[in-house]
Amino acid sequence: MHHARLLLPVGVLACAFALGGCELLQPKPPTPAPAASAPPEPPSAPASVPPPPPPPASAPHDPIDDAGRQLQAWQEELRQSTPEQVALQASRLAAEPALPPTALHLALLWLNTRAAGDSARAWGVLDTLQKQADPAAQPWAFWARLLLPRAAEQKRLEEQLDRQAAQMRDTQRRIDQLNGQLEALKAIERSLAPRRPGDGR
Repeated sequence: MHHARLLLPVGVLACAFALGGCELLQPKPPTPAPAASAPPEPPSAPASVPPPPPPPASAPHDPIDDAGRQLQAWQEELRQSTPEQVALQASRLAAEPALPPTALHLALLWLNTRAAGDSARAWGVLDTLQKQADPAAQPWAFWARLLLPRAAEQKRLEEQLDRQAAQMRDTQRRIDQLNGQLEALKAIERSLAPRRPGDGR
């Protein structure tokens, strides 16, 4: 009896271990395969793009700016011209009707001829042009007002040089007169000097 009580727990333990071993030896159920991913949704139609805004209307031309570009072109042409070509073109434009563009071009030529009196002529043309009230002349009158101080200064310098040249000519004339008077006095002195014996008659 004593042995039977001892064996019982051992058998129970063995049975328990056997059951536990069976559980360990049983194959695990296969893990379920992941569900197939849903097919990608078809790309949605692109949203309608609004049409681009119309290009801005080109700004109207500024007449003063256009006249300035023309003036710059004339200045570049002058830079590449000889003095003879500038004088010839000034003579040709002077014979044409005095329209505002022609007047401004002619004044620019006269400011570059370096001929006597041309700066004064340019100043007169520019002064007349900048006083015109005709709306069509206003772009050219604007540039005439800008060129007028240059013409006035050049005119002043030319007049100053002319005065200096006139003063020099007057001084030279007086010097020539004094030299003539001096020579006349010397001739009188020679005629009044006593003659030495044997000097001529």
